[in-house]
Amino acid sequence: MILAVRALQNIPVNTAERVEAGIRIIRSGDENEVRAYLQKTREEDSVAWSILDVTMAVTRSAPHEALRKGVRLLPRVSDRPDVAGFLFHALSVAHTKLGDLSTAENYGLRALEAFERLGNREYAARLKIGLLTSQRFSRAEYESLYRDIRGVASSAGPEHRYDLDYILAVLEVIRGKPEVAIRRLSFLEEPGVGKLHYCRCMEIRGLATRLLGRMGEAVDIYLESAQGYIDFGNAYAAFPCAKALEIIRLKSSEPPPRKLVAKSLTLARKGSWGERAAAHEIEALMAEDEGKVVEGLFEAGKSYYRGYQPMEAFIAGLTSAFLAWRSDHPVFPKVLKFLAPLAPLHPGFRQDPILGRFLISIEQLLRESTEGNHECGLKAHLVGDMRVFVSDQEIFPASWRSQKAARALVYLLLSSKHRMSQDHLFYLLWPKARYTARTREWLYKTMYMIRKNLGNPGLLVKKHDFYQLEGDVWTDLGELENLMLRADATQDTAERNEILSRARELARGELLPEFSYDSYVDEHRQYYERLRKKVFGE
Repeated sequence: MILAVRALQNIPVNTAERVEAGIRIIRSGDENEVRAYLQKTREEDSVAWSILDVTMAVTRSAPHEALRKGVRLLPRVSDRPDVAGFLFHALSVAHTKLGDLSTAENYGLRALEAFERLGNREYAARLKIGLLTSQRFSRAEYESLYRDIRGVASSAGPEHRYDLDYILAVLEVIRGKPEVAIRRLSFLEEPGVGKLHYCRCMEIRGLATRLLGRMGEAVDIYLESAQGYIDFGNAYAAFPCAKALEIIRLKSSEPPPRKLVAKSLTLARKGSWGERAAAHEIEALMAEDEGKVVEGLFEAGKSYYRGYQPMEAFIAGLTSAFLAWRSDHPVFPKVLKFLAPLAPLHPGFRQDPILGRFLISIEQLLRESTEGNHECGLKAHLVGDMRVFVSDQEIFPASWRSQKAARALVYLLLSSKHRMSQDHLFYLLWPKARYTARTREWLYKTMYMIRKNLGNPGLLVKKHDFYQLEGDVWTDLGELENLMLRADATQDTAERNEILSRARELARGELLPEFSYDSYVDEHRQYYERLRKKVFGE
């Protein structure tokens, strides 16, 4: 904060100091202070302002905007190691929010290298914590994260206490220890907590309070969190707002202020996939017809899952299943299939006073759903020789007349949620072209060729700014990820060994050897090699 005060008092500082001071002010969550600091920085240091502008876009859950601005800024900081790390970090977070985890990890490692070379120990340590947690939360690798983060917490300095206690609080809720989670968050009464960090911690306190059966108090906590995000213009407000509405819907309580709900929805529609999924959930929970609530919650759950929000996906899906069971809605078997891989990863919700007993009662059905038929519309083997099947009929992308279409299909298959933003997909296919109204037609034609070659246009859809493979899509890489998640969450040694044995069968080849000179495939190949080492215990 001293650096921030120096800058605001017009005492000269270098660009790196300006950026570092600005990030601290942004984390404080004081909108007026942030606005004043950014205005002064814009007048005096355009590079520092540009980096902070990207950071603000990330902070407000606007990753598309952050990537658009950040990529343009890269050439200006490529020869500035003193500030490049801050931009790399912002781009890493933006890619994480969009679900491009391999690219996010690569930017994160570049940022870490930059901070370590400069001797910036505080940011290097903070970044290590971020790299350790963000992607594991996105992949629901809770157990391994819990073990590692406790080890980090035992030796971390006091400046990282708030971040680590927040992470551990989330994990304690998932593990079924809400009392421990609330004790972890006791620091919220201290004066040094930034406003945004306070808001995200309050969301988890609300969840822990719900599991303890104090529903009215939980709703109030959620709404306080949502209002704090709204005050900062942050699209994440939709998350705690949706959690409040879940309780209100299930307990027939008084609805929250309409203005808060409306503002949460407005912000969420400008956010990433996760915030938009929260908007879908809010809209579903506000519907009067229970059938529409059931269907809307199921769609929201799937959207959360595609947005790398597994806990929210599970909660929305479980609420949908409960209401479907209560009303005998025909979507119930589909919701069970969706919940089956998520339920073992979230054991703490067996204690939920509203849905816990129902969750325990359907556990056998969930197991049967996991062990049942796994027919899918699109099936792809990406390890070893690439083979793609549509409704059990093999297709051959390598022989397509449009190799752009073949590559685009590969990119969509590589994503664990099989979706990509249209501008990101465009720049992967035409890295030297500008994304304009005219060049956008190239992407439309490429997507048309994929649909034509798949033989079923419904397998590739456009939702919002994303292209997405629809229906039940299976890849061996995705199956390998799921097996490792199950192995990590399994306590039974024999069952774990059986799961690892199946994983080893899938990990015996190279990922997409046919695409040896593709930078995007290379990023996923690096991830696959790290996953493979875990499979074989190397």
